[in-house]
Amino acid sequence: MELGIFQSEAACSLVVSTVTLSRWECDKVYPTWAQQPRVVAYLGHDPFSNPALGSPKGNETQFGAFLAPKPPLNIGQEIVRHCIKMRKTRKQFAKELGIDPKTIWGWETGRRRPSVILQRQIEKALEIVRV
Repeated sequence: MELGIFQSEAACSLVVSTVTLSRWECDKVYPTWAQQPRVVAYLGHDPFSNPALGSPKGNETQFGAFLAPKPPLNIGQEIVRHCIKMRKTRKQFAKELGIDPKTIWGWETGRRRPSVILQRQIEKALEIVRV
């Protein structure tokens, strides 16, 4: 934001997707060790060794792997799980339902909830995978 550039431009300079950059910005994931030198070069300083920010972080957890995936908490998370499993984008799934991808994004983020009619339509689309 300080540079007045779009996120897509920053992502291109860092050789990552805008989704990856967004996840970094929200602290959902951290740059891998291999990506950190590019981030340092881009920013002009090393945010990974700044004592004020804490110790260097990686994508690895401190604990062992979880054997059972967490169940989805809402319909949006169920859609995300379905799209990953079926290797579909949000746009492709939205097209199948005949709705705008931004609508699905609202459900995924928990900002919106589908109407009763759409809820049934989504459940029907997801049931095909469960059977």
